[in-house]
Amino acid sequence: MHVGTQRCCAPTEQRKEDAMQGKKPKAVLVPFGYPGYPDSYLTRFTEESVEALKGLGIDLRCSPIVKVRSDTAEARKILREDAPDFLIVLILSWIEAPNVIDVVDEFSEGPILLWSHTMFKEGGEWMTLGPMPGAGVIRQAFEELGLNFKFVYGMPDEEKVRREIGLFARAASVAHRLRHSTVGLLGYASMGMYTACFDHLPLREKLGVEVQHMDQYVVVKRIEEMEDEQVEGLVKEAKGNWEIGQGVTDRDLTISLKMYRTLKDLVEEFGWSGLQIKCQYELSKYYKSVPCIPLSMLGNEVPCSCEGDIPLIVTQLMLHYLTDLIVGYGDIHTVEEDRILIGACGYAPFGLCDGRPKVGKTEVLYEGVANCSLYREGRVTLARLGYRRNRSFKMHIVTGEAKKPRPFREVGCLSYPSMEVILDGSGDDVAQNLTSQHYAIAYGDFRKELLELCGLLSIEPKVT
Repeated sequence: MHVGTQRCCAPTEQRKEDAMQGKKPKAVLVPFGYPGYPDSYLTRFTEESVEALKGLGIDLRCSPIVKVRSDTAEARKILREDAPDFLIVLILSWIEAPNVIDVVDEFSEGPILLWSHTMFKEGGEWMTLGPMPGAGVIRQAFEELGLNFKFVYGMPDEEKVRREIGLFARAASVAHRLRHSTVGLLGYASMGMYTACFDHLPLREKLGVEVQHMDQYVVVKRIEEMEDEQVEGLVKEAKGNWEIGQGVTDRDLTISLKMYRTLKDLVEEFGWSGLQIKCQYELSKYYKSVPCIPLSMLGNEVPCSCEGDIPLIVTQLMLHYLTDLIVGYGDIHTVEEDRILIGACGYAPFGLCDGRPKVGKTEVLYEGVANCSLYREGRVTLARLGYRRNRSFKMHIVTGEAKKPRPFREVGCLSYPSMEVILDGSGDDVAQNLTSQHYAIAYGDFRKELLELCGLLSIEPKVT
């Protein structure tokens, strides 16, 4: 086990492959045709579609072509057996709509990609099997049935088609993974943060994420039961790899690293996909050891954050699943015309920091060892889930270029892990749409991916 900027890897056996290294979107393709057209065309276009989909990294199973009502039974059987992330309804030619609906009934609660082929050129002549007229009937039928679908049209070799399918496939895979995710919550919202609270059943129903709640006492008790010898190696490694500030004692490091081991053990024991912990005031004032360093270490391995903010950790989980990257978070401290300053009071995943981890002792507003590193520079996406008046979800999305921040600190505190983000939009647009102070941070531009996911999950997006 390495301390500092270790590679991102998940703790439980299943998530070792899925969560941090990426999971292929899984789909069932059901091609639909019509008995009046030559099988050679239908077979050829199906094979070309399969090749294109597999080229996008989709784990695909294709049913036999459905041309008549009796063909639907096999397609339904495959859907039941495979339990895919999403269904692809491929319209190869004119079709009879009841055949499609028969199959879709088997997957009416899941995301559906409705893909219609178009015209093709053969021997210098444009030809058609009539797929778009058939797709027109199906698209409207899907809308009236209230199905969760996206409509794309074009041939398998078209770049636009592949791009749109790729976006949908990733979003559908993330939506599926969210429904099999549990977030660990230790404590609840800190310091009366209304925006950190959540509605449990609507969260489970609409986004699929489960929350398992425990008290911070579990953490304290396990730390106290752990022998110092169990973290001796971690302490030695930290002293060799970190820049340790004045006042940080070996005892401080021992307690912080015991807390890291405890949190990691809890994640493994309960199979959590993400972790939230309330720091203020139970750990920061009474126990006198903030979880900043444990979370900065664990953040390389699993999405995590503090102050009991569930909408934040779910946003982090979404970004992580979309990107397969380490995801952090920060508080928006100031907004200017073209930039914002964002950073958390002692937390940032070490894997996102610039250079060796820097840690220091804090004793004013909170007590313990905190991360004082700066974020590295680069393109970033910031995002935050929130509730609307009717308790449906919305998401604020911000993009820009992360730069080294001007020197600053909160009165009485150490320097924060932070960045200045030169915005793609305007600072005032960001300010007028603030959804809380906490925003998830991922390196790269993931606007399109987030918008696709929002569409799939009925989240109202706002990009500034």
